[in-house]
Amino acid sequence: MGRKGPTPQPIAVLKAKGTINVTRANDPIADTNALQWVHNEVPSPPEDLNDVAKKMWTQQLMQSQKLYGYISFIDLTLFKEYCYVYSELEWLKENTKGRFYLDEKGAKKIDPLYMELNKLRKDFLRLSQEFGFSPSARTRIQLQQKPEEDKDIYSDGI
Repeated sequence: MGRKGPTPQPIAVLKAKGTINVTRANDPIADTNALQWVHNEVPSPPEDLNDVAKKMWTQQLMQSQKLYGYISFIDLTLFKEYCYVYSELEWLKENTKGRFYLDEKGAKKIDPLYMELNKLRKDFLRLSQEFGFSPSARTRIQLQQKPEEDKDIYSDGI
């Protein structure tokens, strides 16, 4: 089942509006200013991933690292699971012969690998939406803005 109710707003938005409830917003993990973002560098894939998962790791992070505030380093554990599910999905696509097979009595049965493939597709779509990798999920994403560097207003003279 999906989440119920409206999507909670980020702490920075609540602070800007002045409607923040500080007793509920003291979560240092939820405070996006404290997170380190995957930006301008792509971490190397974990060694325990297979080649297909490592390729997905690199491809997706190369695209998402271009946007500041898209994936943080704390998200990489779940992102690793996303890549693993993708590699399993690809393996099942290659090894599933079809939806049905005939058993020894000639009865038509659903292939267990096909059933597993459908389960993994659902998991993959769910994880894709967590990271905003689908068109509809991207419309709901609010990216963290890059912090402005302190600039000396008098650096170019008076």
